[in-house]
Amino acid sequence: MPSDIAGGFDSSIPAQILARLIRDVWNPLDVKIVLGVATLGGTREPVAEEHLLADATLNHGARADGSDRPVGERLNEALERVVARGMVLRLVDEANVHWLLLGTDENQHLARVPERVHPEQSTPWKGTLVLERPTIFGIYEQNVGLVTPIIADRLVDALERYPEEWVESAIAEAVSYNRRNWRYIERILENWATEGRNDEADRGSAQRDLNREKHLRGKYSHIFRRGGLPDL
Repeated sequence: MPSDIAGGFDSSIPAQILARLIRDVWNPLDVKIVLGVATLGGTREPVAEEHLLADATLNHGARADGSDRPVGERLNEALERVVARGMVLRLVDEANVHWLLLGTDENQHLARVPERVHPEQSTPWKGTLVLERPTIFGIYEQNVGLVTPIIADRLVDALERYPEEWVESAIAEAVSYNRRNWRYIERILENWATEGRNDEADRGSAQRDLNREKHLRGKYSHIFRRGGLPDL
């Protein structure tokens, strides 16, 4: 495995990943993240997330769009988007270190195994790796549809206004009624905020829940900032 992106290129990027890049990915920085994982050997071996995000070549390439926003912030945004789409898998080890794999069919299957020990005991990531729980963006894409820049902005707004568990539950309820669109999900959240989630007794707790969640404001700003998303 090359020590950095400039040190070599893994030419065996699976055709399914290349096809998905062409078909599904609209942001050039997202493409660079996926290619960076592949270049560092992420087709077969997990790549340390910290290593990828610190790579000098990737950071230089992230400046190519001329944005004045911090490079690290935009790289984290791009990584969140490709993880949400399943293009890249994020795993975590016992030390809470994050690792990345390309989202091939084979890797998807391996990552769903609750515990997996790598056979090569000399590798730095030896031990158990588990697939990290999907972000709200991944949950939306898996159940509703593509997270476009507009939808991403609305999801962030919702996460700043409501508890994350509410947003997840609203998505699940919309899916159960086969109303797979953001407008319906938003109406569910608005109704819960005024009427309570379950019954009359729950109505009084709704505002208390929202007050407790005010600390969420800004929590997700490193993922997507208003106005900072690229236009299609």
